[in-house]
Amino acid sequence: MCLKLSFCTLCLLFAFFSPIWSQETSKEPPKPSSSKDFYVPIGSSVELPCGEGVDKGLEWKRNGSVVVSGPVLKLHNTSLEDGGIYTCYGSNENPIESYHLQLGYAPSTPEVKCWAPRYPLNAVCTWTLTPDPILPTHYIATYWYVEDDLPAVRLCLRQSEQDKQCVVEIPDAASHIPILLNITAVNALGTTTHTLSLDIAELVKPDPPVNLKATLLSGQKVQVQWDPPPTWPDPVNFLLSYQVHFYWGKHNLANIVPMSLRA
Repeated sequence: MCLKLSFCTLCLLFAFFSPIWSQETSKEPPKPSSSKDFYVPIGSSVELPCGEGVDKGLEWKRNGSVVVSGPVLKLHNTSLEDGGIYTCYGSNENPIESYHLQLGYAPSTPEVKCWAPRYPLNAVCTWTLTPDPILPTHYIATYWYVEDDLPAVRLCLRQSEQDKQCVVEIPDAASHIPILLNITAVNALGTTTHTLSLDIAELVKPDPPVNLKATLLSGQKVQVQWDPPPTWPDPVNFLLSYQVHFYWGKHNLANIVPMSLRA
């Protein structure tokens, strides 16, 4: 009976001190919970540390394949092909640190173009970045009227933060007032802004006409018909003019017929 009690007591003591002993004698850092995002400009050098307190028996793997051994991973003159998941493993094959290396560029100054397909109601503006930043980039598009003493900043309407097109809504009474448009591009490597002045009346550019139809008539005549673009808000009071280009046989001998009404 005494022997059994001593044995059970020994088991309890071992169960109690076992976690403490394990924590004190373990030399491996805890496993990484997830990869850390690491953003780098293309062409730069990178150093990824494995962790503090461990410098032997370490191995780096990229997307599961061994890259190099050592406490620090060094990359030079990086390119897009260097992107991926880099994980540092200890001597017991347990992961210690993990990085998601993402390469790209800081945003360049946006190149902006605007036109008014629905004058005088609104204008559409699009922009491009050269080179493409590659990294996730979002944009802030705003505008305000130049003549306002205390400018009220308005949002240029977009479908998403990544969308590189926005719509400037213009009240009828303000269609003649110049506005300032501001486009800001932001990603993990930097930010840039382009501000430009817009005179909506100078940006009128209707969309193409629709329902184009050509009918061959006798006497080598062709009847051409079309409808105004559906995006044009008021084809009665804001009458559109048209030009019809036509040619017989040779494209370089095209003729132009100006028209102000539907033909």
